[in-house]
Amino acid sequence: MPDTKAAPEETLEKELAAEIRAAIAEAAAPSGRAAEGGDAPRDSVRIAENYLTPTIPEGAPLASAKKTVLRGLRFLWRDQSTFNALALESFHRLRHELATLQQQFGTFRAAAEREIGHLRRLAAAQDARLASLASRAAPEPARAAPPGPSEAVPAGVYSLFQERFRGSTEAITQSQRFYVDFLRGVPGPVLDVGCGRGEFLRLLREEKIPALGVDSSPVSVAFCRADGFDVEEGDALAALGRRPAASLGGVVAFQVVEHWPPDRIFAFLTEARRVLAPDGVLIVETVNTDSVSSLRSFFLDPTHVRPVPSEALAFFAEAAGFPETRVEFRSPQLPEARLSETTENDVKLNRLLFGPQDYALIARVPLAGREA
Repeated sequence: MPDTKAAPEETLEKELAAEIRAAIAEAAAPSGRAAEGGDAPRDSVRIAENYLTPTIPEGAPLASAKKTVLRGLRFLWRDQSTFNALALESFHRLRHELATLQQQFGTFRAAAEREIGHLRRLAAAQDARLASLASRAAPEPARAAPPGPSEAVPAGVYSLFQERFRGSTEAITQSQRFYVDFLRGVPGPVLDVGCGRGEFLRLLREEKIPALGVDSSPVSVAFCRADGFDVEEGDALAALGRRPAASLGGVVAFQVVEHWPPDRIFAFLTEARRVLAPDGVLIVETVNTDSVSSLRSFFLDPTHVRPVPSEALAFFAEAAGFPETRVEFRSPQLPEARLSETTENDVKLNRLLFGPQDYALIARVPLAGREA
């Protein structure tokens, strides 16, 4: 004869076991926003907390007794693996957000470093202006006028002018990178005449090409020396004159010769030829006189003397002893600044009005026994 007193307990046990299995199965299955990825890492934590303890629906048979048993035996069915999985998912989302924040910080840091560099150059210009005012009481001994700003334009003021109109350091660096390949393997160090802010010196240092510079601006010299470059303040021709013959592998002058009269340009080319070793390279970049629009930039600078046509510069270089010369046109105008080319006349007008802004004369000293 069956024990009728045990039947309710068996029923309670079976129902309780079924409730526990259903709660654990529900906890193990992803649902809602957690299955779709969620909106934030804390969603996973909240879902995990909800499944720490199964719940008994209101109105279920023997609900009060079941809740009492659940509270007493909570540790038996807590789904630790489900909680661990959800916690791990939360950790991965937090790590993704941290990586995003690190990337944003890197972008902000790069922008801040560019702005700091700009402020350093402005501060150096202001220091030069103050030094110029302080030194007027004690005049310097007379010396040959160096290339660059004239006596009517103080060095600090001209440095500020260049900051505003010449272009950013990044843009100049990108443009001058083109010339590095011509100087690989040259037989000696490279002299950067009129090195300015040191963009090309920096490119040469990155390529492990020995280099030094000379500039007439104390602001530019101070800025370059702060970056660890070997830069001399003074006259370019005087610096070349002190170099032994065939002691350099390269001489470069970017946007310099337009500051000089013709006799000084020829003297510079002659000295460059003397100090360059066989297979040495000369690079001279200046404004393209064949482009009318580029002449606006030429006349914007009050220290420019006269434009130098590519044919004239090539002739002077050949007369100074460079039999191997070539001309590279650089810095093309942006497409939106040019005319739409629908006819042959449009092409001619674009070449005349909106041609490349600069050109570079590139010359190489012949090897011994190959002189023309």
